[in-house]
Amino acid sequence: MARQPAAESSDERGASFGMEFKQQWPLILALFLMQVFAFGFPAFALPFVYAGATEEFGWTRQQAVLLASCKFYVSAAAALVVGRLLDTISPKYIVAIAAVLGALGMAGFMLAHNLILYYALGVILGLNGAGLAIAINVIASRAFEKSIGTMLGVVLSGTSVAGMLLPIFMAPLMGTIGWRPAMAILSCGIWLVSLPVWFLVFRRGSPIDERLRKGSFGAAKIGMWDHFKKLAGTRDFWFIFAGGFLVMGTDQSLIQNQVLFLQSEKGLSLGMVAWGASLLAGVGIGGKIFFGWIFDKVSIRGILLCYLLLAVSVGLSFSVIGAATMVIFMTVRGIAHAGIIVSGTVLLKHHYGTQNLGINMGMYTLCASLGFGFFPPLMARMADTSGSYSGAFAMGTAAVLIAAVLLYPVKAKFWSRH
Repeated sequence: MARQPAAESSDERGASFGMEFKQQWPLILALFLMQVFAFGFPAFALPFVYAGATEEFGWTRQQAVLLASCKFYVSAAAALVVGRLLDTISPKYIVAIAAVLGALGMAGFMLAHNLILYYALGVILGLNGAGLAIAINVIASRAFEKSIGTMLGVVLSGTSVAGMLLPIFMAPLMGTIGWRPAMAILSCGIWLVSLPVWFLVFRRGSPIDERLRKGSFGAAKIGMWDHFKKLAGTRDFWFIFAGGFLVMGTDQSLIQNQVLFLQSEKGLSLGMVAWGASLLAGVGIGGKIFFGWIFDKVSIRGILLCYLLLAVSVGLSFSVIGAATMVIFMTVRGIAHAGIIVSGTVLLKHHYGTQNLGINMGMYTLCASLGFGFFPPLMARMADTSGSYSGAFAMGTAAVLIAAVLLYPVKAKFWSRH
């Protein structure tokens, strides 16, 4: 078993957090803006895309939501390659290429007049999602040592900002110019904000560029297959990664189906649903930082608490009967979703350390992406068949509880109580 680092006092930890933040704020800003425009906007726009596509083309909910399967299965296939690249080369170019793909994917909906082109854009967005999800988490884990959970919470809160802002713009744009031109307009944030700031921070010769250019950051010289076999021979590997498949898939299912659930099944207006989506994301801004701090304090026990809160939030879907109950549902959903987003990277770093972090993140993202691709259309199909999401959400609650049981015996080997 790896030796745990010596414990720090809370004063030392607070000082190191402040020092890391002061030294790394340009990197934090660049990562945050990538999360907002290049990762968050494409992700949070999809539920509105489904609503627009079913209305314009008459597709079923399952046909529309299968876009998510295309995206997430491609992310799964790309995850291992991206993870290995991040253990060998600077992540600057991976992030930039992924951001460009996100902008092209969003604008490409202008041409999506049939299912073939519609699903092809899911492939492009899958490459965008895999590149950014893995690279941003790996960069943050390598750059911040003392308060990885809190720092990840700050960086990943950019996704929540995107989720709060996008519905505010998306709903009125859909009503005036249509869902496809709306997606093209919202892609401009990548070209005009995220990429310019990214290349400014990572300009040649800058301290951040030189530091991350070194690449491996302690990666062991071991083949991908050999590394997998080594991890797969342990019980904890299967508990962590199977649990990740279940919990990430269920969480994403609610995100992808929430507009169809609240609008079509519960009869709420698109404007009310957009407001609820913004509430979920707004709560997530503080939720990510809060759970990051909790994970720094109690590690895997905090992640287990987050899993249980997710199960409660899925169960609250049964209580939605109007605007007031939707607010309660979306608030708890937002808090739980925030913690789930931060949990994976912290879990891997606290259990496996930083060695081969890129490929470990790649494997975890592969499992999560398989869950992302499997659960959303399954829930949509169950709703199409039964006329209600009740059975689908009951299944989701059970899946999250199973993930919590799997996580319970897993220990944090590379974390010390502060």
